Formats: sequence, C-alpha cells, structure tokens
Amino acid sequence: MDKRVFFDTIGRSLFNGRLSLSRRDGIETKLSAFDVYGITDERWRAYMLATSYHETGGTMQPVEETGKGKGRPYGEKRKQDGTVYTYPDRLYFGRGDVQLTWYENYERMGKLLGYPLLTHPELALEPDISARIMIEGMTRGSSNRGDFTGVSLEDYFNDHTDDPVNARRIVNGLDCARRIAEYHRKFLEALKIAFVAFVAVLLLPSGLAGCKPGRVVTERIVTRTDSSAVWQLTDSLYQKERQIAFLQTELKRAGTENINFRSEARMHEIHYDTAAPVDTATGKQPVLREIITATHSRYGRVTQEEETRHGEASVAQAETTLAGRRQELAVDKQTREDRTIKEKTAASRFPYKWLLVGVVVGLAIGVGLLRLLRPYR
Repeated sequence: MDKRVFFDTIGRSLFNGRLSLSRRDGIETKLSAFDVYGITDERWRAYMLATSYHETGGTMQPVEETGKGKGRPYGEKRKQDGTVYTYPDRLYFGRGDVQLTWYENYERMGKLLGYPLLTHPELALEPDISARIMIEGMTRGSSNRGDFTGVSLEDYFNDHTDDPVNARRIVNGLDCARRIAEYHRKFLEALKIAFVAFVAVLLLPSGLAGCKPGRVVTERIVTRTDSSAVWQLTDSLYQKERQIAFLQTELKRAGTENINFRSEARMHEIHYDTAAPVDTATGKQPVLREIITATHSRYGRVTQEEETRHGEASVAQAETTLAGRRQELAVDKQTREDRTIKEKTAASRFPYKWLLVGVVVGLAIGVGLLRLLRPYR
C-alpha cells in the first residue's frame, strides 16, 4: 500500500489533521509487525489498529494503565483466582497497546513470545514487544487460540463473517464495541484507499512510472487462489512519485536550457512459485520467471558553444543584411532625389519654351501679312 496516502487519510479522519511523528512511528511499528506475522487481511489490520487507538487514547504508543491498578485486585498482588503472590514483587496492571493485565496473562504471554514478562513486566511497553503481544493475543498464533479471551480475529473476520462489533469480545467483552467498530471502519477505509493509490501508479504510462536514471526493482509475488493470480506488489508509490517529479524537473530544464538529457529506466520483475516449498537458504519459493525491462530515452539539445557560434553567425548575417538594406535605401533615396530634380528642371523650363514658340509664330504671321499687303501699294 501507499503509506503516505494511508497516513494522510487517517490523519484527517481520526487525528483531526494532526498525525504526530510519535503516532506515525507507533503505527509503522504495528504495520511492520503485521508483515512479519504474515497478516494480509485488511480487516484484521484495521481492527488491531482500531483497538490500539482506543486502548492508548489515540497515542498509538504503548501506555500504562491510569492509576496502575489502584483499587483493583491485580493492583494488590492478587491473581485472577484471588490468590496472593509475593514473587515477583511486581504489579501486573494494564500495559501496552492492548493493556495486558493480570499475573497469569503476563506469565502465559511471556512463555509464548520468549520474553521475561513476569519478572520484567515493563517490557510490555516496548513498541515491538507490545505489537507482538497484541497480534499473539488477538489471533490464533503460537497457542492456536485467542490468548486474551479464547476468541480471535479468525472468529469474526473470515470468508463468511464480518463482525467488527462482536470482535470486541477478543479483548474485553462488548465494552465500547460500537465506538471501536467505527474506528475500525475508518482504518479499513484508509487501508483500501492506500492500496488503490498504490496500484494506480502501475497503470501510468511506462514513460512516467520510473524514469529516474538508475535501477528500479519491482518484486511481484504470484500466488494462486481459486485459479486466479493474485499479485502482491512490494514497490512504493512514493518512490515512483519522486521519480516522476525528477523527470518533470529535468524535462523542464531541457526545454529552457541547452543541455543533453538522458534517461534510463530498468524494471526487474520476479515471479515466485508459492505452491513450492520455501528454500531454507533464501527464505523464498523457487523463481518461476524473471522479466527485465530497460527503457532508454535521450533528449538532445545544442551545446552552449554551438548556440554561441550560431548566435554570432546570426548577428553577423543580420548586420550584413542590414548594411545591404541601408545601401539599397540610400540608392532608392538618391534615385528619388534625382528624379525630383529632373522633374523640377523640366517644370522650370516649360514657360520659356512656349514663349519662344509664340514669338516665332507671331513673326511668321507678321511676315505673311506684309506680303499680302504689298500689291495694294
């Protein structure tokens, strides 16, 4: 699952948007313990987290019982049958994620887990040990029974039953049963959302789902249930999101700077035969197949030196073009000036030309008239 999405979801629904580091660490410890014990049913996980949330007052860390058994038989060195004990000189009030209580319970749980809980009951406050006590007591663990009250999660969450209300009987009758069932609902919802978010990244295009240079290993453990393949995917969505962010940053740089960007992604899938016995050396089943996929990408850009040379050539070409254009403009201007001068000269000569023509015509007419008048003299 995607733990980041899981923590964000429960932070809003159960912790008023303030999931402290201490709470996160406490939940991480329990999730790790679930993995060690092979607890994959999300309903079981959610109910144990809900029980811890209730019993620890929302701290998600092992706590001591308020008052340390004052006014109760176990606070007066008495066993469950009323017998008074003198050794060890310790009180067995509630401690841990599920408030382990009574002499007999410390003794039995210590033997099951291999811890000296009877002589050192404070060990029940260690986060790892407390998580193991919770799992052993609420499931059919080493003793094949629910060690707190005789019933276990197997009785209330299975293929035919889903009863978060009566599941409270695993720890303490029906005390606050419906309230804890509501906590269970919220934890279960967060686990489902986190799983969906984790699987969603696998549906992203291969070009985005893991393009950070380097090797990305995804291990897929294949099991068979009712003739259908079940994938248990152990990679992290958070890691892939970081890879996507890296790629986006590099692509942005490649678009704005003159660099050469190369990307190489490798995915290594390992498929195990879970129907075969576990190898004692590796702790895993035999490998059915391995698939290695490599993707190479390159985004070529001109170097800064090439860009500079190109820029200088462009400037020189532009200057040459501009100079030629200026010369053309000068010629055009000179041509226009010459044409203007010629037009002005022609216009200035126009009156004198026609005056001369008029004089010549007048003289010709005068001569003609004189010749006509001579006979009459």
